[in-house]
Amino acid sequence: MRLFYEWGTKQLRKDGEELCGDSVAIARHADYVTLTLSDGLGSGVKANILSILTTCIVMHLMENRLPLSDVVETLSKTLPICEVRKLAYSTFAIGQFFRDGRARVVEFDTPPLVLLRQRKSVQVHSEDRQIEGKRIRESQFELKTGDWMVLVSDGVLNAGIGGRYPLGWGQDHVVRFLEEHCHPDLSAQELADKLGQAVWDLYCGIPGDDVTVAVIKVRQKLMATILTGPPADTSADKEVVARFARCPGLRAVCGGTTAKIVAQYLGGKPLDVDLTTMRPDVPPLARLEGVDLTTEGILTLSRTNDLLRSGADKESVKYHADGASSLLRFCLEVDHIDFVVGLNVNPAHQNPDLPRQLDMKLGVVKEIAEELRKRGKEVTIETV
Repeated sequence: MRLFYEWGTKQLRKDGEELCGDSVAIARHADYVTLTLSDGLGSGVKANILSILTTCIVMHLMENRLPLSDVVETLSKTLPICEVRKLAYSTFAIGQFFRDGRARVVEFDTPPLVLLRQRKSVQVHSEDRQIEGKRIRESQFELKTGDWMVLVSDGVLNAGIGGRYPLGWGQDHVVRFLEEHCHPDLSAQELADKLGQAVWDLYCGIPGDDVTVAVIKVRQKLMATILTGPPADTSADKEVVARFARCPGLRAVCGGTTAKIVAQYLGGKPLDVDLTTMRPDVPPLARLEGVDLTTEGILTLSRTNDLLRSGADKESVKYHADGASSLLRFCLEVDHIDFVVGLNVNPAHQNPDLPRQLDMKLGVVKEIAEELRKRGKEVTIETV
């Protein structure tokens, strides 16, 4: 069983500073996810530069597939020691989370990883190693669907210091908070936001340290397939629709002609147009049994592309019932979107009086795909 890792992050700057002295970077690879969190010594510009330097070195070396031990050794040799405080200029935590459930985390002078399973903290066995004179904490463990992993900078543990918690919030209180709030229905970003808000409140809106929260939620991948346009070869209609009907996860059809073809091959299912969803710039939605979302084609795709490029998200179109908003939500609620683009030319789209983008369906789909990838989605495009 291959696992999927969803992540969310939240950062707060120390009061009075323009930049956060922490840095966090997460990258998805074919078979694993890499996470790096670094806390630069002190705060402000200097700390920011040092922490970014640390995460950049890690991500570059990991992308070149260097063993984790070599990455840690390189960091240990690269990052100097402050002559005054006798501390490393930057602390770090590095995690590799593999699709088969294996996980490896290496930490240097950072709060320990919190692993949550069934809303309870799970003890992670770790071993200490000495690399270049630095004591490194290394953990290897197995992950399951439903697990959560949370890494934080020490600004989280220090929250409330001198106030409600004279010595700071501390690791135990953070763990209890996470156990209470890691509801299965929450996203990784929502849990990161909740912890960040709690820290903000404990600091009374005046953070005394830089704060970083990185959350990873372990679950199954959410899949979706979007079929738009009939195949170039009309004799392939049945084969394409049959394959579409077998696709795992959610399914959407974009295009009136395409929807009619799908309805026919699904046994003559009725195609009901919902005129209440019509908007001046977006044709109405339709309902088709066996398909999760049915919209018009190029106009809806173009408007969806506009929404993505303007920065729209699920929350901003939450109460919008039009086709473009519905398609946007459809794409943002899953992890992997497979576009199946039929290359049969619609004669109506060759009308010179219509906008030029009407004969550029594949181009619009490619632009949508690029915008979705910027938001961490996996997107594939297949032409038929």
